[in-house]
Amino acid sequence: MRTSGDVTIEIGADPLAVYGLVADVTRIGEFSPECHSAQWQRGSSTATAGARFRGRNSSTWIRWSRECEVVTAEPGREFSFRTIPTWLKRDSTVWTYRFHAIAAGTEVTESYDIVKLPPAPILAVIRRLLPHHLDMRPHLHHTLEALKHTAEIDEHGAPAIPTSVATARPARQAPR
Repeated sequence: MRTSGDVTIEIGADPLAVYGLVADVTRIGEFSPECHSAQWQRGSSTATAGARFRGRNSSTWIRWSRECEVVTAEPGREFSFRTIPTWLKRDSTVWTYRFHAIAAGTEVTESYDIVKLPPAPILAVIRRLLPHHLDMRPHLHHTLEALKHTAEIDEHGAPAIPTSVATARPARQAPR
């Protein structure tokens, strides 16, 4: 199981605009192939460090939700959050988006780092029922392509001709 990975794509839009789409977690359903909705929790309403939200996911017939906490919220630079471990869902993953201004707009890198694996029996079930969780980079690619489409429509009024290719980079560390 790959415990970390990242994907980078160029988006023809301003870094602050792209950040705004990502940091508005209530819009995640527009981009993610698995997380279909998110709602701010406990009085949180914007992306600030410590703010919490609940994401609702589905894959095939399986549905689940996770409470998440914003770790970094630096407009135009970085947005990250972590899934909060519970007695049942003991794992935790940090999801990070980094934004870099380039001549054509923004280079966006989305990454994940599983910082706490689930117990072995749960991991065995995940491997069987959610095999795409063994390497989440294809899902990251899908998310970034959808983000690109929306950001470029917002920026230019029409989707740009696809000119960039998302690249799957090697994990920063060896699988655990």
